[in-house]
Amino acid sequence: MIKEYSIYTLFPNGLKLFIYRKKKNKYTYLSANWVKSIEKIFYHIKGNIIIMNSDGDFLKTEEIFWNKKYKKIFNNKYTIIYCTDGTVLKAMNGLEATDDLKKIRLKNISGIFPIQ
Repeated sequence: MIKEYSIYTLFPNGLKLFIYRKKKNKYTYLSANWVKSIEKIFYHIKGNIIIMNSDGDFLKTEEIFWNKKYKKIFNNKYTIIYCTDGTVLKAMNGLEATDDLKKIRLKNISGIFPIQ
């Protein structure tokens, strides 16, 4: 369900979004229980959030903000990132990252790192 208003769009029942970047042959997947979009540039996303990049790395959190224009995501909530190499990172106080999860800055971090 999509509700259109003059200054924002609301997805009250959630959203599953697949973004494909043809020039880079990369994708990003987003799933959430509730999304509010302001002018299709800034998104407030809540509830059971999963964001996955084309490498298979993904994060889970309960609330996040996405600035589509600058391709940045951020929050101040507990967030877990699972990497394909077995690394698990936990940000106790949130993160700032590119929306493809290539550059991540975690706040108050702990985690599990594989030893090879």
